[in-house]
Amino acid sequence: MRASLIALLLGSPILSSAQEVIGTGGAYHTSGTAGLSYTIGEPVTATVGNASTTLTQGFQQPWADINTVVDDPVTDGPSINVYPNPVRHILHIAMDGTPEGHHYVLHDAAGRQVTDGRIGSAITDLDMEPFASGSYYLRVLGPNDNSGRSFKISVTH
Repeated sequence: MRASLIALLLGSPILSSAQEVIGTGGAYHTSGTAGLSYTIGEPVTATVGNASTTLTQGFQQPWADINTVVDDPVTDGPSINVYPNPVRHILHIAMDGTPEGHHYVLHDAAGRQVTDGRIGSAITDLDMEPFASGSYYLRVLGPNDNSGRSFKISVTH
């Protein structure tokens, strides 16, 4: 029985399948001497480089969480609080005092503006359900766009 099982396994055709990548983005760039093709979302398998260039090869690169720290200017304006964070549905922007001419701007992790609006009361609700899960940056600005605060917001659905 054992010998027939081994003979069956060795004599059977072996099926194999190639790797397939379903990427979320990428592109192909060429110059006179080189070409580069990349897919966003691949795991790193090798990294090579010299003093001026680094090349990372692989399949399905993991998401890079890049943060830029910008100091908020010191203001004598109202106190601003944003909650809950992380948020699933509604983000509350709470201000001490009167929000005269204050507004907010929401950017995604790539720096693209996704929405903005006016702050009309002590607590302003911002619906976060239309936005994908991830990191966002909320900037609350004063009447002349010169004072305000920045908040890193995590959306989890």
